[in-house]
Amino acid sequence: MIRVRPALLEDLEAINAVWVRNGMFSFNPDDTRHWWLSHPFREEFKGVPIGWVLESSHSEVVGTFTNVHMMYDLEGRRFKGAIAGSWAVDTKHRNSSLMLAMAYFSQQRIDVCINGSASSVASRLMPVFKALRIPSDDYDLSYFWITNRRAFAASALRWKKIPLAGTLSPLVALGLWGRDLRCTGRRRSAADVRQFTEFGVEFDRFWEKVRQGPRRLRAVRTAAVLDWRFGSALRNKRATVLGLIHGDEMLGYVVLRENVREHLSLRQFIIADLQALEDSPTVLLGLIDAAREATRQANMDALEWQGWSSQKRRVAQSLRPLTHRYPVWPLFYKALNPELATPLSRPDTWDFSPFDAF
Repeated sequence: MIRVRPALLEDLEAINAVWVRNGMFSFNPDDTRHWWLSHPFREEFKGVPIGWVLESSHSEVVGTFTNVHMMYDLEGRRFKGAIAGSWAVDTKHRNSSLMLAMAYFSQQRIDVCINGSASSVASRLMPVFKALRIPSDDYDLSYFWITNRRAFAASALRWKKIPLAGTLSPLVALGLWGRDLRCTGRRRSAADVRQFTEFGVEFDRFWEKVRQGPRRLRAVRTAAVLDWRFGSALRNKRATVLGLIHGDEMLGYVVLRENVREHLSLRQFIIADLQALEDSPTVLLGLIDAAREATRQANMDALEWQGWSSQKRRVAQSLRPLTHRYPVWPLFYKALNPELATPLSRPDTWDFSPFDAF
C-alpha cells in the first residue's frame, strides 16, 4: 500500500535520505528548513504544500516531489506559481511515481505550474498532464562566452567523449582564439559598473520601474526576494552582483552564480538574473560585458546565458557567443488560473531566466 501526502518540514531528513538513495546531492535539512521558513511570501502561500511524499504501508518515505513557491508579476498583477523541484522515487516504488506528479499538477491555490528543469523522461510526460512548452523559440539554446579557451576546449572534448582531451585541447583552443579575433567588438566602458555586497533599497526602487516597462511574466524581484534567493551565495562568495549606475539611478543589474561541472572539469559563471530598464540594449550590453570581465577576474572558464525573452536574446546574439542546444525542451507550464491561459500562449509574454524557473 502506497499513499501520497503533502510534505512537511519534519520530513526533510527523510526526503534527504530519498535523494541520497537515488543518486542526488545531499542537502542540510536544517538549512533547508530555515530557507522555507524565511520565504518572503510565506503568508501568501499558506496552505500550499512544500511538496509531496510517497509513503509506504510502514510509514516510510520512499519518494518525494518538491513544490517551490514563487510569486509572479504580469501586467501589474501578482500570480502565485509553483515550480516543480526535485522528483525522486526509490527503485521498487517507481511504478507509483506518477502519483506525485498528479498531486503537483492538480494542486489548489496556485495560478500556474512551472517545470523549468524537465529531464528527458519528465519532458515526455508533460503532455500527459496537459503541460505546454513555453511558446518561445530557441529557449533551449544556451550561449557561452569563453574566458579560458584551453580549459573550455578540454571540457568540450570530455563532454563529447573524445579521447585524449587534454592532449587535443591546445589545438581546439587555438581555433577558439581565431574565432575570438573575428568576433571581437568595441569594448564598452565599465566606469558606471558597481559591485554589490547586498540587496538594498535600490533594488526595490529598480523593480518598481521595471514593472512599468514591457509587460511580461516575471518572478517578483524585491530586495527581500533577491536576498532569499541569492543572499547566502553572495555572502559565501559563490555569487557576484553587478549594477549599472547613472548618478543615483540603477539602470540594470546582473547576478552571476558560480557553477562547477566536476565531470567536465569546467568552472563557469551562469547569468542567473539580468534586468534593465525598458530592456535597453545599451544597458544589457554593458552588463554582459561587465559580466564577462568579472568571469575573467574570477578565473572562471566561461560565462553561460540561459533563457530570457527573444528581445534579450537578440542583444546577446550580437556579441557572437558560442551556442549549445539542449537535447530536451527545458521549460513547460500549465495555467491553472483560466485568466492566464491566453496571455501565456503568447511568445512576448515570457521573460524567464534561471531565477524565474528556479
